[in-house]
Amino acid sequence: MKRIKWEQLVILLLAIGLAFLSIYSYWDDVKYGLDLKGGVHLVLQAEPIEETAEPPATEEATPATEDTTEETTEPTTTEGTAPETTTEEVTNEDLESLGPKKMTTEDLEKARTVLEKRINSLGVSETSISIQGTDRLIVDIPGFSDIDQAKKVIGKIAVLTFKDETGKIIVSGKNLKNATFAFQAVDEGGIRQPVVQLEWDAEGKKMFAEGTAANVGKTIKIYLDEEELMAPTVNEAIQDGNAVITFGGTKSEENTKAAQETAALLRGGSLPLKLTFLEERIVGPSLGKDTINNTKIGAIVAILAVMLYMIFCYKMFGVIGALALLIYAFLYLGFLLAIRSVFSLPAIGAAILSIGGAVDSNVIVFERIKEDYKTGRTLFSSISSGFAHGWTAIFDSNFAMILAMVVLWALGTPTIKGFAITLISGIIAALITSYFFTRFILNVIAITNPKINEKLFGLKR
Repeated sequence: MKRIKWEQLVILLLAIGLAFLSIYSYWDDVKYGLDLKGGVHLVLQAEPIEETAEPPATEEATPATEDTTEETTEPTTTEGTAPETTTEEVTNEDLESLGPKKMTTEDLEKARTVLEKRINSLGVSETSISIQGTDRLIVDIPGFSDIDQAKKVIGKIAVLTFKDETGKIIVSGKNLKNATFAFQAVDEGGIRQPVVQLEWDAEGKKMFAEGTAANVGKTIKIYLDEEELMAPTVNEAIQDGNAVITFGGTKSEENTKAAQETAALLRGGSLPLKLTFLEERIVGPSLGKDTINNTKIGAIVAILAVMLYMIFCYKMFGVIGALALLIYAFLYLGFLLAIRSVFSLPAIGAAILSIGGAVDSNVIVFERIKEDYKTGRTLFSSISSGFAHGWTAIFDSNFAMILAMVVLWALGTPTIKGFAITLISGIIAALITSYFFTRFILNVIAITNPKINEKLFGLKR
């Protein structure tokens, strides 16, 4: 039954509307990679954290005599003398357990994840952190220029501990559930100051309540790694588990930044490794603003050239394909901005490849329609047959490409992930354009004007 499928037009218009909303919202906030925008480049050396163990408590023993030797025999007893005390033998395995902890691949992966969380807390979402060899991490932060702030956030191990006056740990960061930055008045009627609000898990709340109850009138020192942050006096037991770390009595830029960095450190978690900065530098854009502008011009020229080629080769079909390419470019750009994709050289390469895929989808369908029309079919029948048979080849080839890009995204570095997601987005945009725009327009032409000008469409019996 011949009918115009208006639902295809509705879906297409909905997609165009969403793309327009995305472009309107994010056009002035396009994210560029380190190669186009510059930023901070850091090389970190990872080392195991040396764990110091306290010697085990032993019973008080009598001093050994000068005649003692390393050779031991079975203890003997005589009348009037006490049995000799023996010490527990220390094996080589025990000595090795007290040595430096070995670094594993899992430690490097955890360190990379912690760094990503910390840097994302600074409002930088396009960070590239990769593992190099067996003991190095490479950190690239596009659009960021404060090396000192980056080092403060990245380099600390971030072990939080609350200790009483005797040095006993009351609660530690392993029981920390969340840490948030805020401005609040610590004293009633006092000025608002930057603070970090701590939220403990169930065990942490219990430990904190017991610790504050046992230290009323005494001070509790709060440490971040080996640095003492503050030493407040406990006025009363804190049963709800709420703890606040203050950073001075004013909203100064220094205090505010310190509170934000501390919250980012604690929220990201503790590093499993000690990180040393081997290299740190501000990277200027390798291509720069001129290249960004030239890339935009090149993209427009490339699309226009492809459109002219389509019109020259396929005549009226080519006009439809050219309009489909414009809609594809609009949808593609809107989708990339919506997912906050980072525009870098690999991403631009993926976008260029996807343009070829978008044209290829229409070319396959057009060629199939022309072949079926030569066999004596009507235009409507040829269009239906062309999409029925050509779409299978289009979907299979693009699905295989999507699978390959998913593998790259899962196993690749952040730069490769950007390439993969950009190409996947282009493939999806091309499929939507071909199925919902090209097919709708061709069906409208075939139904409303079945006796078309064969020469105008490049069709020959």
